Amino acid sequence: MQKTIKYNLNEETLNFILAFEKSVPSGNVFSNKELVELFHQSPYYNEVIEKYYSTAVSKAIWWAVKRSGRWVMDRGRYTKN
Repeated sequence: MQKTIKYNLNEETLNFILAFEKSVPSGNVFSNKELVELFHQSPYYNEVIEKYYSTAVSKAIWWAVKRSGRWVMDRGRYTKN
């Protein structure tokens, strides 16, 4: 019997953003695509999300940045406060 992996994409992207923003000085600007690439290289990423629809990570990054409250959001570009 195969063990089911529990993975919450929104939770893990929020954890990634909260950890990432601690190392980013104010004023740095990132595109959504750059944050998605950084997320894919992070320990918060799990290959189980490859089964999700193609824009899932991008939308989850947007949600996490918005939820964090420490970024200025402008059409796919996020500036750290």
